[in-house]
Amino acid sequence: MEKLTNFFESVIAEFKKVSWPTQQELIDNTIIVVVFSIILSAFIFGIDQVYSTVLEAIYR
Repeated sequence: MEKLTNFFESVIAEFKKVSWPTQQELIDNTIIVVVFSIILSAFIFGIDQVYSTVLEAIYR
């Protein structure tokens, strides 16, 4: 039981050392990730549409 207690005390001590982001940093980073994901999805969709159109023209 003592080992388990020591483990959780160590975990708590390590969590206190972590540099947590502020709320504004978290919001900004979340917006960046969402916008980049949308841009990347649109790019992949566009490439897929081009390939589909080209292949459809070839196979007709």
